[in-house]
Amino acid sequence: MMHGKSIKSLLGNPRAEWDRPVVSTYGFNNHSVRSERWRYTRYDNGDEELYDHKKDPREWKNLASNPEYTAVKEQLKIYIPKKNTPPS
Repeated sequence: MMHGKSIKSLLGNPRAEWDRPVVSTYGFNNHSVRSERWRYTRYDNGDEELYDHKKDPREWKNLASNPEYTAVKEQLKIYIPKKNTPPS
């Protein structure tokens, strides 16, 4: 089952207004949040990645450990699912 806001409007019109980041999940409790500018990933083991796509579109510099970006991480973390379903 999928949860969240439908992207149907974007499929019909890629220029449609979209007011939230996109969340993707790979495996158990590994989530990535992509906004227009940022990509934040948190892994099941607690590791994090944060990339500024405006300055670093190829994701060469992981900013997650830089305290200067704590607020950005906090803004993106709110979109990470609170409940995870373990693999069967």
